[in-house]
Amino acid sequence: METWSEYKLKEKSGSKLPNMLDKGHSALVQENRRYMFGVIESLRYTACQGIAQRGHSEDDDSANRGNFREMLTMIGKFEATVQKKLENKPSNAKYVHHDIQNEIFSIMAEMIRKQLSEEVKDAEHFAILVDESKDISKKEQISVIIRYLNTETERVVEEFLHFTPADGLDANSLFASIKQTLIRCNIDLNCCVGQCYDGASVMAGCNNGVQELLRREVPQAIYVHCHAHRLNLVLVDCVHNVDAAADFFETVQKLYKFFSGSVVHDLFLKKQSELLPAQQRKELKRLSDTRWACQYDAICAIKNTLLAVIATLRDTAQDTNAKRRTDAKSVRALIDEQFVVHLILFEDVFRTTKFMSDTLQSSNFDLLTADDLAQSVITAISEKRTDDKWEEIRKQAGDLCVSAGIATVQREKRQTQIAKHLEDFIVEAPIERPGMGSMDDLKTQSFYPVLDRLLRELWRHFSIEANDVLEGLPALSPKHPSFLDKQLIMPMARHYGISEENLSAELHQVRRLLKMKEDQGVTIKSKEEFLSLMRPYKDAFVDLYKLISIALTLPVTSASCERSFSCLRRLKNYLRNSSGDSRTSDLALLAINPRRTRTLNSDSIIDAFALKHNNRHIVLL
Repeated sequence: METWSEYKLKEKSGSKLPNMLDKGHSALVQENRRYMFGVIESLRYTACQGIAQRGHSEDDDSANRGNFREMLTMIGKFEATVQKKLENKPSNAKYVHHDIQNEIFSIMAEMIRKQLSEEVKDAEHFAILVDESKDISKKEQISVIIRYLNTETERVVEEFLHFTPADGLDANSLFASIKQTLIRCNIDLNCCVGQCYDGASVMAGCNNGVQELLRREVPQAIYVHCHAHRLNLVLVDCVHNVDAAADFFETVQKLYKFFSGSVVHDLFLKKQSELLPAQQRKELKRLSDTRWACQYDAICAIKNTLLAVIATLRDTAQDTNAKRRTDAKSVRALIDEQFVVHLILFEDVFRTTKFMSDTLQSSNFDLLTADDLAQSVITAISEKRTDDKWEEIRKQAGDLCVSAGIATVQREKRQTQIAKHLEDFIVEAPIERPGMGSMDDLKTQSFYPVLDRLLRELWRHFSIEANDVLEGLPALSPKHPSFLDKQLIMPMARHYGISEENLSAELHQVRRLLKMKEDQGVTIKSKEEFLSLMRPYKDAFVDLYKLISIALTLPVTSASCERSFSCLRRLKNYLRNSSGDSRTSDLALLAINPRRTRTLNSDSIIDAFALKHNNRHIVLL
């Protein structure tokens, strides 16, 4: 009716029909697009921030209509066109319905996926990282991440693609979901050079696991067991299979549980302020079987506040509440010199492994560097296995005991004697775990067993795997003695279908190039620098450049999947758990990639929205 009214008005004024229609249509389109700009920017903001769009009630008389509607109303206060449309348009032409929101989110997400697809095509190969986790609605969600070399920045990146609900938890169902995700994102599975999962048999099984199903279709896609999961398995095994270590961490958990009570917690904070005024107040940390970096934080928290911990337990032991009083006494009895020795020991050991754990969280990290890091950790822990190190730990523990008021006097082991007339009729056998009555017992039953178990598991999980690809990686690292070693590179080249004859010629020429660059004062210290050097000569060294790119692309950990689950927990929570699968996945992609989301062109979004259906209630084109 608005267009018809304008037409009648201009007809009376004598304007020509084509001009009237053209000008009226153009003005209407501009006004409508200006309104849609406000809608899109409101949705874009909520998506980037990971906050809810909808409210419990979105009626006009509702006190709070949700973030999206309230933000659009706020924009209307500064933009007359938006306010006019909100006030005068019929409800089916305001474009605030949740179905419209889903369409716009889908358009934005598809634009980002198209960008990722184009970048993967430029890179020519990629690796895939997959993990699964339950959301708040108990639905198993598969996170699919791709790792590739961004040709513009010359850096390896890991990008989230999609959350896919698992139709089943068997290998065939999981593989079908992964494959369908790649097809939807227009990414060629045949370009996959590596795959990384945790050690679950359904994913890593060498006969019918997901990794084997993928290799049947793409033989070049080697499987890499997530290094972060490997490290976690090492630490879990060490703690659970050394009795003294298991007892120590059980005490740590009891401390956390006891200090979580409101009365004890308040007293603990007060004691820190009184006894440790120079340091910031700290909370005791909860242990986690899957996040072993938390163990280091928990140990440090106890060590740094031990004086306040002891004072809190001492005061609580005089509490009027019988249960609290009894619990305080029982927990206090567990904190002795042996506990403090373990506190110092595990802080020292976990400080070394935490550095490796933190480093493995980075996406800009290659497989050979990860293996070198593991070997350095093994060496560092091996060097701790000395009597001098034991004496150092023992001295630190003694000093800490003195400062915290913990007794250090060791009781003598009671010597039992058997009556002479019975000694021929008695067989001795242990019926319980041997106690540790002295520091020498602690040394032989805890210090050495912990380090030995840790070293054994590190060697087992991080020994260099025997396959053509991994054995060839050192030959592509400038800092390695076997750099450009033909014998190491050729098996890797055969694995990826590269001509040995061509590669041999390229290796001969690139050595000359490197010698020339060295004479010019240019030194190459890393694979990234080597890749940058080769970039201008990419067409001349096609096969070698491809191998370097693959070496950097091969996955190390599935930590990016874990980070995507953190986003999922923010998007689907106790108060926000009914979102559809497509909306959840699209919102996750937009929230995980805020820079890409913010740079999406609003006019392009409006054009795609207008073309998606021809029956729009407002004209946008």
